Amino acid sequence: MVPTEEHQAKRTRRIATAALMSVCLFWGATFLWMEQGTDALQRIYGEENRAAIGAFFLLWRFVIAALLMPLLVPRSLKRLDKLALKWGFWLSLPFALGFLLQIFGLTQADVQPGQSAFLTSLYVVATPILAAIIWRRLPPRGVALGVVLAVIGAAYMKGPPHGGLSLGAWSTIACAVVFGAHILLTDYATKRADPMAITLVMFLFSILWNGLALLAAPGGPAMFEPGLLAQSFADLTFVGTEIACALFATVIAVSVLNRWQKELAPSRAAIVYTAEPVLAALISVFAGRDVIDGWLLFGATMILLANLSAEFLRKRPKLAPPVA
Repeated sequence: MVPTEEHQAKRTRRIATAALMSVCLFWGATFLWMEQGTDALQRIYGEENRAAIGAFFLLWRFVIAALLMPLLVPRSLKRLDKLALKWGFWLSLPFALGFLLQIFGLTQADVQPGQSAFLTSLYVVATPILAAIIWRRLPPRGVALGVVLAVIGAAYMKGPPHGGLSLGAWSTIACAVVFGAHILLTDYATKRADPMAITLVMFLFSILWNGLALLAAPGGPAMFEPGLLAQSFADLTFVGTEIACALFATVIAVSVLNRWQKELAPSRAAIVYTAEPVLAALISVFAGRDVIDGWLLFGATMILLANLSAEFLRKRPKLAPPVA
């Protein structure tokens, strides 16, 4: 029996949904991997060098990703041209900055992987706000509600706020805003050059930006001291989490997303992506890094509702999400 066009379309949507769920799983696990990797580095370099440690971890993550990308996705190298170089450069700026802000938040003792994931998901709210600013028009009605819900969720996720949100929480919220800018630029750039080639260039320039951030951070240059460097790469936790982040959450996740997201309607894809912070929180709890309590559930629910209201109470289609 030859499958009908409708049957084939349903099958394609099921495969796409499963593929994007795998992306959510990889990205959800990334929050735990990054915290474990930076914790291992803190034992070697000291807790006072949190900013440098975050940049150091990201530097090697993108070195590995840039090496793996042409091997696993040959098209990324074959279709490299001037346009890919141009847009890969511009995309690397918010991409690298967003990750630096995110990992700095994760290196803070009061930001657990689950909380970081939910705060990062605020890019769904940030994106239409930035678009409204750029295009000088009022944001969709759901965004205003989303902002209110998101602020409540972020403020109360760790219990009633005393003295405001922590530095780590603010850094992660800023990361979500920067990723919102990255979403808008990605939507523009990938229509003008090959997405895989752009991704490879983005990884290469991110190596440069993270290297500069590392050198500028207090204690950063000392991290290249041969003895300490050898000690770092002898640590199986650091090496394992670096490889996992580069392979699964960077190269594979980006490739799967670029291939399968177009097979789903934007609203359906949005529902799938809300699984990322939920999976991140569950993984963190199972790993003993986070504890589910009433406040975490309340804050997470508010942020999920903020994301969904920003997506569904508007008419314009959702743009593609950023890389975890």
